[in-house]
Amino acid sequence: MNTKNPRRAAASLAVAVSGLLLVTACSPGGSSPQASSDPDVLVVDQSFTAQSIDPATIFQVTDAIVATGIYQTLVSYQGDDPTPQPLLAKSYEVSEDGKSVTFTLDEAATFANGEPVTSDDVVFSLERLRNLKSSPSYLMDGLTVTAPDEHTVVVASENPASYIPSLLTSTATSIVEADAVREAGGSDAADAAETDGAGSLFTSAENGVGSGPYQLDSYDTNSQITLVKNEDWWGGDVPYERIVIRNVKNPQQQKSNVESGESQIALDIPGRVAEGITSETLDVNAYPSPEVLYLAMSTDPSSPTSDQKVRDAIRLGLDYDALVQLAGPGTLRAAGIIPSNLIGSVPAEDAIETDVEAAKQMIDDAGATGETITFDYANDYTRLAGIDYNIIAQAVQTQLAAIGLTVELNPTPTSTSLQRYIDGETQLALWSWPPDYGDPDNLLVFGPGGLIGERVHWTAEDAPEIAALGETARTALGDDREPAYTAWNEALIEEAPYAYLLEPTFTLVSSAAVGAKLDPMANLNLSQIAAN
Repeated sequence: MNTKNPRRAAASLAVAVSGLLLVTACSPGGSSPQASSDPDVLVVDQSFTAQSIDPATIFQVTDAIVATGIYQTLVSYQGDDPTPQPLLAKSYEVSEDGKSVTFTLDEAATFANGEPVTSDDVVFSLERLRNLKSSPSYLMDGLTVTAPDEHTVVVASENPASYIPSLLTSTATSIVEADAVREAGGSDAADAAETDGAGSLFTSAENGVGSGPYQLDSYDTNSQITLVKNEDWWGGDVPYERIVIRNVKNPQQQKSNVESGESQIALDIPGRVAEGITSETLDVNAYPSPEVLYLAMSTDPSSPTSDQKVRDAIRLGLDYDALVQLAGPGTLRAAGIIPSNLIGSVPAEDAIETDVEAAKQMIDDAGATGETITFDYANDYTRLAGIDYNIIAQAVQTQLAAIGLTVELNPTPTSTSLQRYIDGETQLALWSWPPDYGDPDNLLVFGPGGLIGERVHWTAEDAPEIAALGETARTALGDDREPAYTAWNEALIEEAPYAYLLEPTFTLVSSAAVGAKLDPMANLNLSQIAAN
């Protein structure tokens, strides 16, 4: 496969819009901005999940959105095309055996500090991602990165890896200016997790280490994040002087802001709320979700859910149709962990059917009637299509009470709930997996011994056959990929310690003058919002 990029600017700025916008002036200390008439400022409202703007540690949605304005990857999604297109690379070639991808860099590409983008920067960035051993480091598992010359990079695997181009769309694989990061104490060495000291560089204003159309101005994970124009962007004209991303938790407030013109883009308005928007000055667009809302059930012996019968009963006892109704218009029933817009998905009509009586009997047979299960969820998390986790959790509690289980709700802020999940401390937890790239390979983390599997104490030794199916899917090529991923997905549906609830629909509300779109992974790419 040879994919070329004949027009750099067209690839970097895929969405054309007009410049008629309303500004929100930013005041210090994170106070609410006030609307004005400046067309050079774009304001985006989102319910924040922000933690780090260092590309090699980005694992939260807000940070990934922000990074699309500051940094660039070798390839990216352009518009609604699900095939990765060149960005910092001007072309790429996949080997016949599917084990390597050769990228030819665009020699015109430069960082904001004026330095050219070279293969040394690419190798440094990807090796640093691997060796920092943070959450997204798993992306580099099994991959090697070499640089035959200054403008050529080869990413390879010992086994066929059709997913490499898709993987390299992830913002965690963004390329940074190696020398500047090294000077700030950064390292790509094997001991980088202990020795790298460049973290503060990435929150420094206008640090110059990204190659995107904007630079960071301020970064406050609780209030707002501000970007400013990269005056010397190699990709052409930059449409806005400033972009302000504001932390607005309440969907109704997001709706009010975008209707009044105080903001131009709202990312977390549920479909049910969006149905009430009638203004001709606003665009309301729905996008199929690339993620599944699921229940994670711990297999740790200390948890009642360690019993397979209890887990099976929970899956049988849930009223999935009721949960879909609660989530709002456009929501789909999930049959497995692979969403319906990726290969390997299972049709909704083949999903498990609710059987409360059978579930009650299974709980009784397991001797678990009256057992108390602690249910963790993030009570301030509305990023997933504006769905209120409090309402979903309360419904699950009621439904499981009907089969004989006592569910004790443990609502905590996102940061607390997520850390408990990461540390393997939850018994029952409500989460979704925002994909890092558009390939079912990214969902293999749910397998036994995978990143998510480990959070519920599910090891490869617990399910060696499923682990083997996952490896078969990962290395499959061409037409063999879909049946391989389907087989793995079906095996998880039968045995894995998860209950798959629903696939939401993301609703993007934006000023018609802006014309914003989401990419195939339902992400907002700030570099693709352009003025006419």
